[in-house]
Amino acid sequence: MYPMKNLSIMVILSLLSVTTSSYTKESPSVIAKQLIFPVTGSKSSIGSVWGDERDGGTRKHEGIDIFSNKGTPVVAISDGYIKAVGTDELGGKVITVQPDDYEWEAYYAHLDQQYVINGQRVKKGQLIGTVGNTGNAKTTPSHLHFGIYTSSGAIDPLPYIKTSPKITSPLPPDNSSTKTTSKTPRPGTTTPKKKNGDEAFGTILKNTAVNIIKGELLRRIKL
Repeated sequence: MYPMKNLSIMVILSLLSVTTSSYTKESPSVIAKQLIFPVTGSKSSIGSVWGDERDGGTRKHEGIDIFSNKGTPVVAISDGYIKAVGTDELGGKVITVQPDDYEWEAYYAHLDQQYVINGQRVKKGQLIGTVGNTGNAKTTPSHLHFGIYTSSGAIDPLPYIKTSPKITSPLPPDNSSTKTTSKTPRPGTTTPKKKNGDEAFGTILKNTAVNIIKGELLRRIKL
């Protein structure tokens, strides 16, 4: 009934397949070169690693611990946005960053200070917090617990940042840059006229295809 729609859907699915396959072909060592080490300076050291026993062996360590002086700047490992900022009993002061180019999330815990807000856009190397020992780390030396979480759960983050370049001075925080989530039109804007079904569908397909292609080109330029 709608042959053009079916054809357009096939084209978009094909583009998505190409884009996704290009991501999955990248090894952690290749990705590490595109990221920034999460703790600034050269004096930080990786102590506890993935899989170490916790709480008397009742659970495993789902990340790595990067030890550094309390107050050492912690930065975003990539461009992206802040998915969550909060405090809990286990991780203390925590931040979750959603990178632009990857489906997994970067998790920062035991922070002393948090300099970002939910939804905020961040750039690679931007200051987001400082090293601390909050949560269940209050009796340990100051360190950053760093983890990577996929839709299937935690994975070992070490291969992704072990060889990532370190920076000495982070980019300053920018709390004015936020991710727009509200559906309410901004003041001074007008609500666009509704299109009929075919027009709206065509526009969605066109925009989706353009965004996929632009995103892939930008990602390849960064490599």
